[in-house]
Amino acid sequence: MKRFEGKVAFVTGAGSGIGFAAAQRIAAEGGRVVCGVQSEAQRAATGDLESVIIDVADEDSWATTIEAVVKSHGGIDVLVCCAGILRKGNAEETSLDLWNEVLSVNLNGVFLGARHVVPIMRERGGGAIVNIASVQGLVAHRRSAAYNAAKGGVINLTRNIALDYGADGIRCNAICPGAIESHPLADRAEAMASRQIEYPEARTIEEVQAMHALGRVGTPDEIASVAAFLVSDEASFMTGAAVVADGWLTVQVLA
Repeated sequence: MKRFEGKVAFVTGAGSGIGFAAAQRIAAEGGRVVCGVQSEAQRAATGDLESVIIDVADEDSWATTIEAVVKSHGGIDVLVCCAGILRKGNAEETSLDLWNEVLSVNLNGVFLGARHVVPIMRERGGGAIVNIASVQGLVAHRRSAAYNAAKGGVINLTRNIALDYGADGIRCNAICPGAIESHPLADRAEAMASRQIEYPEARTIEEVQAMHALGRVGTPDEIASVAAFLVSDEASFMTGAAVVADGWLTVQVLA
């Protein structure tokens, strides 16, 4: 399929995981993709895809990057915001600096994306935005105060963008993934083994997998497929949605 023929897409957090998978998927379907990455190492990891280094928490970085993308490609039709960080801590343990660090990337990064890309989309007669939230924006996880707050904010910000800019032909949706198999998941297994991360319901990654009704965690490609659908014309009547893709993690009561 060539759902994105003639479309320009900018994807943040595209140096790995869901962001890279989404960038690959859109490019494979005919889109001209620019990957927003964090470092030169991540830039190299994107291979043949065009990439730029961006600090999603910094407005000047957004302004410079979007200006360059528009100059090179004439505009932006698709924005996928995947950049995010996870820091642990409850309200007492979380310093203000840590709180601000998480929100600046996970929430401010989404806000700044809309702030700088929406005007470009309006000039082109519309566009589609997908923000990667989390099931932790819908339900809470222990010792994740800043992350839970940021992802909850992403979901409601998504609804606000959809409401404010629907008349401009701009759609905005969020995806709420469950646990996803990526490099951070391997780090999580090690942290769980040393009890740096505590799941009262599970002590190993295998037990985390069993918490999902499908008996496994998801893959970046599976979430990328959802993102590609949401930014395609096939989802033309969808906006303001928080699409849960979590292998049925959140539909059950864990006794």
